[in-house]
Amino acid sequence: MNITAEERKAIEYYEGDVSGNDPFWSDPKAYVVLNSLFFPDITTEAARSAEGKYLNPAILEDTERLITVYRNLLSVCRKTAMHSDIETYRVERLTDYQYCKNAGRTISFTSTSASGFLREYQDRAGIVLMRFHMPAATPCIPFADVLDKYAKSDEAEILLPPWLNLEINDIPLTSSEKQILDANGKPPELSCVVNVLQNTSPIKLASELPENGSEAGQRVYNALNSGCIPSADDVRLYCVWKRALTSQLHL
Repeated sequence: MNITAEERKAIEYYEGDVSGNDPFWSDPKAYVVLNSLFFPDITTEAARSAEGKYLNPAILEDTERLITVYRNLLSVCRKTAMHSDIETYRVERLTDYQYCKNAGRTISFTSTSASGFLREYQDRAGIVLMRFHMPAATPCIPFADVLDKYAKSDEAEILLPPWLNLEINDIPLTSSEKQILDANGKPPELSCVVNVLQNTSPIKLASELPENGSEAGQRVYNALNSGCIPSADDVRLYCVWKRALTSQLHL
């Protein structure tokens, strides 16, 4: 597979294989922000902050750099599409599942595992168990196949891109699934089977990036990181900005 050095750097960045002290490139949990930017409001950011996850304002400082990382990830998804059918698993937040179910598509980059439901992702309050049936040719990034050094090989991560159409059917929880507990010691809210469809979902394109939108987003992050309520004006501008940002990627 012909993956460029820049694309490989983006994959390693998303996966958390980072070093140095650059505020952007050294963040081992950058995916927290990279995924949140695809959601329409700040419910996802607030949920991640409540779980103790850090929202890195530095990620928003350079819009062109951010767009380049996203485009490289999307490019690799096309280059490393699945060669055969596969089933993968995800422990999802209930709120994010509801966005996904209502839209009928992946909202953001979506991490799944070929190794079952991972305990590492049970640090969420209110969880849903998702089984993904992925046909051959599904665009994705199988980390073990792409990275020379894969620090989380036991997770067997397969990353799906945003905008994949999905057919989601809820199913009863099995007795063993009820033993999978969330951060509050509660069993999953529900279980579902997700069929990944062979097309992508069109989205309504937003206008150009609003001025000072990234700065508003940084203030929103700083407020949430401090346990404070962000300014309503900052939230509105940030949400318009991130919608414009991600819709540009869809082009």
